[in-house]
Amino acid sequence: MLISLEDNKKSQGRKFSGSLEKFRETLDAIDGKNLKFLSSKESGFIIYPPLSKEVDLDDKDVVFDVDYSDKDNPKFSTGNIMGFMSLKNDVRINITSRFDSGDKNYFLHYMLQKICNVAYTPRTHSGEDSFFDFLYYLFPAYLSVAMKQGVYRAYVTREYNDANVRGPIDVARHIRCNMPFNGKIAYHTREYTTDNSVTQLVRHTIEYIRSLSFGDSVLNGSLISDSVDNVKSIESATSSYNRNARQQIISKNLRPITHPYYTAYEPLRKLCLAILMHKKLSYGEDSTNQINGILFDGASLWEEYLNRVLKKGLKVDLKHPNNRTHEGAQYLFKNDESENRRWVFPDFMVGCDKMKGQIDSAKAIIDAKYKPLGGEIGRDDSFQMLAYLFRFKSKQGFLIHPVKKGDGTQDPKTMTLYNDDFVKLTVVPFVIPETKGKFEEFRAAMETAEKEMLTHLPFEKNRI
Repeated sequence: MLISLEDNKKSQGRKFSGSLEKFRETLDAIDGKNLKFLSSKESGFIIYPPLSKEVDLDDKDVVFDVDYSDKDNPKFSTGNIMGFMSLKNDVRINITSRFDSGDKNYFLHYMLQKICNVAYTPRTHSGEDSFFDFLYYLFPAYLSVAMKQGVYRAYVTREYNDANVRGPIDVARHIRCNMPFNGKIAYHTREYTTDNSVTQLVRHTIEYIRSLSFGDSVLNGSLISDSVDNVKSIESATSSYNRNARQQIISKNLRPITHPYYTAYEPLRKLCLAILMHKKLSYGEDSTNQINGILFDGASLWEEYLNRVLKKGLKVDLKHPNNRTHEGAQYLFKNDESENRRWVFPDFMVGCDKMKGQIDSAKAIIDAKYKPLGGEIGRDDSFQMLAYLFRFKSKQGFLIHPVKKGDGTQDPKTMTLYNDDFVKLTVVPFVIPETKGKFEEFRAAMETAEKEMLTHLPFEKNRI
């Protein structure tokens, strides 16, 4: 049974063929769950952007909620999460972007291509195969998180036949190889090395992606700054790589990685297996290796997508703190003794002046919001922007959010602070074109929409 939903939409009624109770237990496993819960090893979900231990996600932002008050027509309410789920009792759930129409999946593909610096024409329907195609985009980010813990090391048994004996002698192999005696001894030893089954699995995945028409762009053009270095490190660590041993390496990696230090390699292992075996894992009988779905945090994707657009399109100094990893955290108060020192993470800061490692002031603050605003900025969002403006002595604030073409909320709206005419907050709609026709036409329309959005940011002359 396939359930098709849109993100950020309330009360989407869906009728079930047969008894609802048959599917109730299956849906309850996801109902009300957020990405933090689904990122656990046991869940079997691949999540992008990958989560770190430090990330503090909003528990209210769940994949979906189900209202069973109408037993004949339960209502689904979704948030910022998009993706594909394959659950028990043959229940499959697609959550597509609210900006796509029909069976197209253009908007999510375009954002991921922009983030990963890849340009090609993919399969863009919203079916299961299309979601598994996203796995290639995810690989550099997962590899980067894992490599922050270093190249994976493990004990490996090696067999040698030379005069430098460093382990137990293999009598049978010695007789077979060295009789009559030729000065060599057959023996084996245990070595703690980076050339092991896990790094070999990563290497095979790299070589497989590289063999694709867009592979080099994924590996070398990613937004992940250390992507090229990570690939080189894996290549250097796997000197015994043999292309013909791929199936053997896959078989050696079917068990979860339980090392207490290399925790980030377990999600990477699952991703590599999913890429090399494609969708086979989603139907596997082994629950340990089953991939139950691929989920995307729309808010994070929108923020990183805008990061790419703004950095390319504006001739200004642009800082982009990351609240997912706490990179670039800014303190709200001096001498704050609380555990997190009341960190704040403006999405973008323009024209910054630094003082003692912290940003003292900024000419403007830009915030990215993926959720629907309906042409009006909410109370919480306005207070958040005012706090940023006050903390960084800024006079201009911009809130950029996506809107559908033709929904009547396509003009920017500027509000002036009640007691200071120089402090202004502007809501800037980013008009998403219709997803009809070919993907190339949608890409061209998005590039035009990017230029139009940039005209509403009164900084230096845009240069796209």
